[in-house]
Amino acid sequence: MKQPKKIAMFGGSFNPIHNAHINLAAAFIKKLKLDKLLLIPTATPPHKSDSEMVSAEHRLNMCKLATEDIKKIDVSDIEIKREGKSYTVDTLKQLKEMYPESELYLITGADMFVTLLDWKDPEEIFSLATVCTVPRNDDDIEVLKEKEKQYNALGAKTVILDLKKSNISSSKIRKHIFNDESFSKFVDEKVEKYIYANYLFMDKSTINYDRFDKVLKARMSEKRYVHSFNVAVEAQKLAKKYGADVKKARLAGILHDITKETPGDEQLQIIENSGIILNDIESPSPKLWHAIAGAAFVRDVMGIDDEDVFNAIRYHTSGRANMSLLEKCVFIADFTGAERDYDGVEEMRELSEKSLEEAMAFGLSFSVADLAKRRLAIDPNSLACYNEVVLKTSKSYNKSK
Repeated sequence: MKQPKKIAMFGGSFNPIHNAHINLAAAFIKKLKLDKLLLIPTATPPHKSDSEMVSAEHRLNMCKLATEDIKKIDVSDIEIKREGKSYTVDTLKQLKEMYPESELYLITGADMFVTLLDWKDPEEIFSLATVCTVPRNDDDIEVLKEKEKQYNALGAKTVILDLKKSNISSSKIRKHIFNDESFSKFVDEKVEKYIYANYLFMDKSTINYDRFDKVLKARMSEKRYVHSFNVAVEAQKLAKKYGADVKKARLAGILHDITKETPGDEQLQIIENSGIILNDIESPSPKLWHAIAGAAFVRDVMGIDDEDVFNAIRYHTSGRANMSLLEKCVFIADFTGAERDYDGVEEMRELSEKSLEEAMAFGLSFSVADLAKRRLAIDPNSLACYNEVVLKTSKSYNKSK
């Protein structure tokens, strides 16, 4: 296979990748007449602490989304696979082994360019690649030219490309996200959606429904989004009627299906990451996973560490014995949201106005009977819940006779 003649390495944390990164890459592709530009997210940058970074997997995925429609840009995971501290000289040596006949270029930001002599083995870097950069502002150009003379005296080849200045930075974007400010003009729309879907860089100490709205829209279809909204409305109404916490009812209701449309393998990964072990009924039953994964996502990824909210989401499909008032409200709201139109929904709604347990017994009877008819395993939590509410409602019925 014919090797590309000119290859550039553009490394960085890309935490997150933004439009200035893409514009810079495109400009160097044109200026240097590159055959390929390798965008290489670092595993662990030597100059940054882990606390500043989202996972390498997230940064790699965002890079792929941002560049998937751009010719001549490939995203490489070679530094992530290598693990440990990511030193540029090691990556260049690896690229030289992979492309022995190619001419290598190294693209750096202005702040990195001026510190090259502080990097690991700078003179070896100079021998492996032409070092390229752009000014960050009008004051940079003279400093860069002075550094260029210094590096050239050490045998380096350099290129300084004077591009239109940009005030975009990853740190600025992270600040916008944390403060719930718009950042759409700084990043590709697919990257914006990914950030919301995975709850990256966000303030986990605050409840913000405008933010949750964006998260839900990034994670689900319009139909599922409408359902989530309706469940929240119904859960609040029931909570107010029966004395549960109305704010928590809204929160659990709006988030109860947050992983409903997440692929099964990703649901299982969320569950595994949370330390939850599925039982023999749950493990082969994909319809049960989204509630378990959703509760874990809300707690572990979104940072909403409230046991009652967790359980309301966790058991909104199966039910369980000894459910709290909040759990019962969300469970019934999932059956009776405004868009529901199955046979029996009106009776379910009427019962929910009289008794939570009567409504639960009615809903569970359908679920349990349907599973039994199709010879499918029934979650022990559902059976325990069904038995509990049936016994309770039967006693009430007998007393009234």
